Amino acid sequence: MKNRLLFLNGLAILAVVINHAASWGYTAMFWWVDRYRHVPPPNFDQVGSLPYYGLLAAKQLTVFSVPAFLFVSGFFIAYAARGTQNMLNWRMIRRRVSNLLIPYFLWSIVIFIGDAIQGQTYPFTEYLVRLIQGQATSAYFYVPLLCQFYLLSPFVVRTVKARWQLALIGAAIVQIAVIALKYLLLFSDKISHATLIRHITSPWLFPGWIFFFVFGVVFSFHRERILPLVLPSKRKALALLAVLTLLVIVEPEFIYRLTGRDWRGTPLAISGGLYALYFILCFATMGNVLAPFSNLFHQLGRKSFGIYLLHPKVLEFFARVIRQVAPWLLGHQILYQPILIILGVSVPSLFMTAVTKSSLRRFYHLLFG
Repeated sequence: MKNRLLFLNGLAILAVVINHAASWGYTAMFWWVDRYRHVPPPNFDQVGSLPYYGLLAAKQLTVFSVPAFLFVSGFFIAYAARGTQNMLNWRMIRRRVSNLLIPYFLWSIVIFIGDAIQGQTYPFTEYLVRLIQGQATSAYFYVPLLCQFYLLSPFVVRTVKARWQLALIGAAIVQIAVIALKYLLLFSDKISHATLIRHITSPWLFPGWIFFFVFGVVFSFHRERILPLVLPSKRKALALLAVLTLLVIVEPEFIYRLTGRDWRGTPLAISGGLYALYFILCFATMGNVLAPFSNLFHQLGRKSFGIYLLHPKVLEFFARVIRQVAPWLLGHQILYQPILIILGVSVPSLFMTAVTKSSLRRFYHLLFG
């Protein structure tokens, strides 16, 4: 099971890169369109085209990534708390949090410096807020989010050990409540306290993701009891996953067309949450389908945090380079996306490997966790 979850970690980090590469695809399609067509930007006449829906599918089919990371983290937290050799203590939690925060702070500062060189600066207090909320770049919200779950993990594990059904139901209620508030925001111009609701549903806060972490803990302790309940047969599970795959593409696009709110690329909606849950469950029971690629994904799984930290700026750098030196590629997403994805995964991986083979290897854990 541990190898399968390492595989899932590798698959999830690849999904993160694909998701963010698709965002740069939309940037090229709408905002950089003047680099390859004689039209002023922004131009949205490619909405509804085949490349547009290809990018939409790429963003939506990868929304399982952060839920998968949280599920795996919850699983291994519970694994550490098993049996008489309970290793889940504040010393271990402090070590795990520091392994996240030290690289996170270092790379956030690097990003802030890079932004300042380009003329983008903030007041000191805003830098602090951005560090707390994971806003050095939009992808970094995951780090303070996971730290919150690690700090909550002793309470979660105790609750799951005592009443796992109650813990799972309680986590589901909290997450459903947050999702319901997000749907209310679709009509924020007609409701009061919209700003407060927007803060409560911020992606860096744990209530909006709590079910996936708690489910990882519960699954670690009780997977033999859970799987027959939620996956009565592989055929039915795959059929449901296929339906959810369609819904997870259609729902955010429908919301975008109806309200102008962009929920593309996030699992924090009804279809996205259910799709992510069933993707994880199907993978947990049928993971050997991807066995020919196991070594690749195991390697990505081991490097997932370093790739997570480095890939946002790697994608941005190469997207901007392509915009300048090969703008014609921006109009061919079938070429542009694979280039970005390969670079977004390989450049951080190669850099991490180079560090391990250099005099900086003693700082590896400070840089990449």
